[in-house]
Amino acid sequence: MQRYTRLFLIILGSALALFVAFNAAVDPYDTGTGIRVAGLTAEKTRAHEDGRRVQVGHQIGQVEAGTLITGSSRTVDGFPMTVEDWPGGLWNAGIRGSNAFELAHLAAIAGHEEDLRCFIVGLDMAEFASGEKYKPAFPISRLADGLRWVATARVTLSPNTFARAVQTVHENMTGTAPQPPFREVYEPGEQYRRFMNTPVPTFRYYRAMRVSPERMDFLFRSLEALAREGVQVIGYIHPVHAWNEEAIFAAGRGQDYFDFRSEMAERFAALEQAGEPVQSCVPGGAAVLWDFSGYQPPSTTPLPEPDQTISHDVYHEPAHYLPALGRDMLSVMQAGEPVDGFGINLSQTDPRDSEAAILQRREAYLATPDGEALQAMLAPAMAEQGARGWQSVAISHAEWRSLIALNRAVASREHRQAALAD
Repeated sequence: MQRYTRLFLIILGSALALFVAFNAAVDPYDTGTGIRVAGLTAEKTRAHEDGRRVQVGHQIGQVEAGTLITGSSRTVDGFPMTVEDWPGGLWNAGIRGSNAFELAHLAAIAGHEEDLRCFIVGLDMAEFASGEKYKPAFPISRLADGLRWVATARVTLSPNTFARAVQTVHENMTGTAPQPPFREVYEPGEQYRRFMNTPVPTFRYYRAMRVSPERMDFLFRSLEALAREGVQVIGYIHPVHAWNEEAIFAAGRGQDYFDFRSEMAERFAALEQAGEPVQSCVPGGAAVLWDFSGYQPPSTTPLPEPDQTISHDVYHEPAHYLPALGRDMLSVMQAGEPVDGFGINLSQTDPRDSEAAILQRREAYLATPDGEALQAMLAPAMAEQGARGWQSVAISHAEWRSLIALNRAVASREHRQAALAD
């Protein structure tokens, strides 16, 4: 009996060792544990899977960039992966489907790096929705606790990593790779359909969605730790096409949107009291907030033609903009003032003063043929009675304690000054 037990344990241990070795060697998330063999593991075709949580968590501190920009898939797809001409260099640390809970951890872990100069975070009401706190890949990633090697162990032991590793090997051997979600050329009508299919689901989402003040407190706990230790914190409210933005107003959440802008401005004004940044990247003090939403010109551009194949000039689809617009936003931030009427510096103006102009731009857009078509599309949904249920999920005391511990490890202003002086 003992012999069979030993044999079973040997087989089980060997299988686990092979499982871990395979995951580590293929390294589908490109965390640095793998080997690159042409035609087998060289191309990390699944590195961006699971929202980039694993990849971003591991690469913080390994990329040579003084600034991280993060946010949802709008950041991932709306900015280049690197920007060399940004002061100290910029790296895109966006994660798809993010929310304030995950971004708070990302900000805290980024702050552990002494050479972090600036931290840019994309914001919208959805980031602070009170629903799910994180996506499935978050607990195995470094974002959960900041421990790189512990996270590496979790990743190599994950069945999901094994599935991604098998996909990676297969795609290397066959010379195929998953199609990116957005491209320069589409099948005729594909991009037009994306615009047509967006307004009603977005309307239903905003009708049900609830913003959580607790999520705001959670994220700003990390942003405060960064600002206090000399990192310039730069926030920006995402632009979306009018075919996405109108859903907010049609769902009766226009006042919530205006209150959100004011709340963000107040919180960034509070961060400003942290003192001067060690090395700023944009004009302003410890915290700067820009708003690119509100029917500003890039977001009211005409829809793609029904049979169009070339990508829309500004938007992949109503909720996601092209990197060209992301570069324009970075240029506005660096200039410290609107460029061609694009951008509102909410650190220098009262958000309430710009509400009337937003309503005027909205009214002007709704009077266009595209705007009239949008209203006709939303009318049946607006007539529906009630809204779907919305489950709110609280942040536990243990999760608060974990974040506070991460923030205590943020590099001090003195160490940051020394690192950035080298």
